[in-house]
Amino acid sequence: METKKLNRILLEYLTQTVKAVRAMSKAGEGKEILGKIPGRPEDLEIRVDRVGEEIIQKLLFKNRVQAEIFSESKNGSVKIGRGEADLYISIDPFDNTILFFTGFRHTWYTALTFYDKKRKPICAGIGDILDGKAWIFDGEKTFLLDMATGAQRAISPHSHKVAKGPISLATYLMSSQYSVKFLNTFLNFIKAMDSKALLYPFGGSHIYGYLADGRVDAYVMFDEPRSEIDPSFAIAKSVGCDIGEVDKRGNWKEYEFMPGKQYEKVDFFIAACTPQLRDDIIRYYMAQKHS
Repeated sequence: METKKLNRILLEYLTQTVKAVRAMSKAGEGKEILGKIPGRPEDLEIRVDRVGEEIIQKLLFKNRVQAEIFSESKNGSVKIGRGEADLYISIDPFDNTILFFTGFRHTWYTALTFYDKKRKPICAGIGDILDGKAWIFDGEKTFLLDMATGAQRAISPHSHKVAKGPISLATYLMSSQYSVKFLNTFLNFIKAMDSKALLYPFGGSHIYGYLADGRVDAYVMFDEPRSEIDPSFAIAKSVGCDIGEVDKRGNWKEYEFMPGKQYEKVDFFIAACTPQLRDDIIRYYMAQKHS
């Protein structure tokens, strides 16, 4: 499959989805509840979540691409084409559904990654629905794209190596499903943070754009759903960020996309701008476990 063709489909997906969601929001639509997300009691699937899925399916049919699409919706996976899939797609059609549902016009994103049959990222994108920007990994370079003008800006993560400095730490605090476990372990870490450090209380598939361009230095989660990682971690990975999981003994394992495993969760997950910062966080975690 031509990377150039997939990048074109990716850009069409982001452009069309951003436009469609904006129109739906302006019309006061998109909040109809369609069901629950398997294994996610804190989350809902609403009408706006289906917009991106419908758009990517139409684009794949139009371009005669045989693929298997994985998402967090109750549909799980959808195969496009009659034959064997040539590639995999992981999609988060709308990141931060609960904010849209409750009326917050804030941090709305859509994310998608194309993977080859060896599970390696081909290209990936995160679209900022409200700002009209997109983080893109085109298979060779990674950049921030202005979807209105086509202007590109090269991006890179920070080089912070220790947790004691003015870092920006992200974790998802909006639901007790995640915040309680994080705070039980990392409360003293937060208390010791530099006065100029930032605790960013959001997470999910958009966070890898923030890691890639230096807005966030580390993302730490317990029980992180794979469906929040797979659609976009390739963007941060492509610029050198460390992304993986830590076992009970403190051992590090690089994260990998696993088709069909989107409903599973990672017990302790870290994405960091440098291996040194990652190791600093792991050391704190292990010290807390044995204190």
